[in-house]
Amino acid sequence: MSGGNKKIHNHPKANSNGFSANPQNINRDGRPVSIREQLKDLLEAEGNVTMPANQVVKVNDDGSVILKLPTQMQLAMKLSSWAMSKKGNDSLKAIQMIMEQIDGKPDQKIDQTLTSVQPLQFKIIGKDE
Repeated sequence: MSGGNKKIHNHPKANSNGFSANPQNINRDGRPVSIREQLKDLLEAEGNVTMPANQVVKVNDDGSVILKLPTQMQLAMKLSSWAMSKKGNDSLKAIQMIMEQIDGKPDQKIDQTLTSVQPLQFKIIGKDE
C-alpha cells in the first residue's frame, strides 16, 4: 500500500500534481462562460442585436458594418442559424441543443426495481465422485 493509513501526506509523491506544484494550471478567470446568456439574448431580441461600439471594427461606405464578436456570441449565432436552416436533422439537433442550454436536459427516469434473484448454485466436481 502506498503511504499506509493516515500517512498519505508523508508519501514521496504527495501533492506532486496539485495546484501548489503546478500554479500554471490554475484558471484565475474562473469557469469559462457558457453560451446560455447569448442564446437567451438572441432569442428574446427576435433578430435585433445591439453590439457595443468597441466591437465595431469598420463601417463600410454602403452602410454595412464589420463586427468583432466574442466567441460565445459567434457560437450562439451559428447555433441559431442551424436551428433556422432547412436541413431537417441539423435543424432539429440545433433546436434540441438550444433547449438543453436554456431549459436543461429533461429528467431521465430509470427503472431500478429487481425481480426475483435466484442465488447461484455451485456443484463441485472432483475425483471422489
